[in-house]
Amino acid sequence: MTEPKIRTNFESCYNYNKLKDEDLISGGREDPLFQYIKEDIPDLEYDFYQNIIDEGIETIEQWEDAYVCSIPTTINCEAQFVEQLIDDLGYLGDSDSDSDIPEFLTSHIDWQEVWDCELSHDYFALDDDSGTTHFFSRYF
Repeated sequence: MTEPKIRTNFESCYNYNKLKDEDLISGGREDPLFQYIKEDIPDLEYDFYQNIIDEGIETIEQWEDAYVCSIPTTINCEAQFVEQLIDDLGYLGDSDSDSDIPEFLTSHIDWQEVWDCELSHDYFALDDDSGTTHFFSRYF
């Protein structure tokens, strides 16, 4: 006769966890950080938000320090990110400068290798369900 008691406890525990998860989901959408991130990622889903939290980004200040950009997910999106980052930082020069690295050289840079060997230690990427990859600095 103890079987119904165990089942009742299991159902009680299951219902508690289900309610707890629903509270977290609805609570997360009201969270100021969730709302703030939606300004940068308008189609933010709770699961992706939880991935951000799991990476340790828990405050608006940490978000501002960590978030770099979002680009469409492709097979070489890390390489695209690296090339854009290096250009934004001025290492490739600008078109008006004599210090530009010639295109015949930059076209042979393996940007994916730069990501894999150098920058993946300083940045990380998270893919969402909408086909977008979001890049973050590890230093926040």
